[in-house]
Amino acid sequence: MDVLTPRAIKTMKAIVFAEHGPSSVLRYMDVPMPQPRAGEALVAVRAVAVNHGPDIETRRKGFGMGRVQVPHIGGVDPAGEVVAVAPDVTDYAPGDRVAVYPVIACGVCDFCRAGAPENYCRDSRLFGVQTAGGRAEYLTVPVTQLVRLPAEVSFEAAAALGVAYTTTYHGIVERGRLRDGETLLVMGAGGGCGAAAVQLGDLLGARVLAVTGAEWKQRRLPGIGADAVFSYRDDDWVEQVLEATGGRGVDAAFDNAGAATLASSLACLGRAGRLICSGGTTGLDVRLNIRDLYRNLNSLLFYVQGAKADMEALVAMVADGRLQPVIDAVYPLEEAARADDHLDAQEQFGRVLLRVDGA
Repeated sequence: MDVLTPRAIKTMKAIVFAEHGPSSVLRYMDVPMPQPRAGEALVAVRAVAVNHGPDIETRRKGFGMGRVQVPHIGGVDPAGEVVAVAPDVTDYAPGDRVAVYPVIACGVCDFCRAGAPENYCRDSRLFGVQTAGGRAEYLTVPVTQLVRLPAEVSFEAAAALGVAYTTTYHGIVERGRLRDGETLLVMGAGGGCGAAAVQLGDLLGARVLAVTGAEWKQRRLPGIGADAVFSYRDDDWVEQVLEATGGRGVDAAFDNAGAATLASSLACLGRAGRLICSGGTTGLDVRLNIRDLYRNLNSLLFYVQGAKADMEALVAMVADGRLQPVIDAVYPLEEAARADDHLDAQEQFGRVLLRVDGA
């Protein structure tokens, strides 16, 4: 299929940073209009999520995934509409509603050759970190990264799924194997991944014990599936959790907060309980008592991102009404700095999005 009208557009608006630093380095500016190369589609962006690591940390100092080329356009979780495709693309066409699955697998490492999920790739790249991303009116992306969106799934809901929900789904469903009737502890339950964990735990039939800080977040958590809520600002919150489980401890703990809470989450685990972790927003270095862990037969389940199949499963859950992603705030694209600061201040409950109106 030919690239049609987009060729006539020479520039587009995007959020760009030319140096690492605070949100003030972000610029809303004209940049050259991209054109799809072989195997790619041109997508008009309608919504894109804001993420702490891939967006804020990448902008601030880099995200530990290789050098970021600047000037850089971030945004790992866009959703929108295909407007053109490269001549060799036959399975997508203008008008198709899509979201971008962000993990770009190399296709040649031993895990890729064995058919492992994309997030197991030894040399993966992250869309919007190692590539130009979705904080723009248009983007180009390999069609292998596209996830089709039914009409029932809004662009905002699809963008909200991206990194947070897909990563959380992989941890709780694929790695943690959470089962009906088990007890799940969720740290940072008011954040993007935390809210997703509460919702998914509830959908799987688990008893969900949610831990957060602000009182207003505590009040909202029962409405998305939490059976009991605790404040990490209470010095005895671990004892409160253990009391709520009759002293047995929880079957699984989901904790992406890292250094500040990981040891406490482990203290909440019951016998043969498992910790599920794919992040460390409060720090990466943790001291563990190995003897306590092996004597309690605990499992530590670390992982990175989620698979494309996880994102497709989540889209299906939204389409049939089982899941509605929690969206805290939606900012226009040009206010990306405000959106970053809002998320960075931990003022959100659920996901923060950017809306793109000009595409």
